Amino acid sequence: MKPFWPVVLLLVMLTGCATAIAPSLQQQAGPPVDFAALSAHPEQYQGRLVILGGEVMKVEPLGQGSLMTVNQQPLSMLGNPTGAPSGGTLVVESDRYLRPATYQPKSTVKLAGTVVGRKHGFPLLKAKEVVFNAPPVWEKWYYPVPPEWYGNDPNLEYWFTPPYWDPWRGSGRH
Repeated sequence: MKPFWPVVLLLVMLTGCATAIAPSLQQQAGPPVDFAALSAHPEQYQGRLVILGGEVMKVEPLGQGSLMTVNQQPLSMLGNPTGAPSGGTLVVESDRYLRPATYQPKSTVKLAGTVVGRKHGFPLLKAKEVVFNAPPVWEKWYYPVPPEWYGNDPNLEYWFTPPYWDPWRGSGRH
């Protein structure tokens, strides 16, 4: 009997690379839609299923569901939002309650939804599936802050300019 563990390991690794949008929804959506065209004329795409992704800007409770504002990003070959936000915004209406603690600003999502029209000047999608992709990435900045931030007070400059106290690294001044 040949060892089957390498085959099992390969299958588990490939499963981890699969996109989380249901294959049936991917087939219904068809070829990707150019977001610039969608945001310019959403009425031309009304009723069409599209798959998009991006950074969450905010989530608002809406009765039983939620209203999520997303800053659109292009999707990679695996269907994950990548790169800088395109500058386009879309609004997603979901029948499912989306927890604001999970869908925090700057976290990324993928979604499949039907184009409904416009809301607040942005394309409105009725969500079929919303998939949480990644939590927000907060970068720590160690650059000097402008003197205006601390009122040009030389006594406060010590606290606002590097190396200042960091709870993870300790104080830079000894």
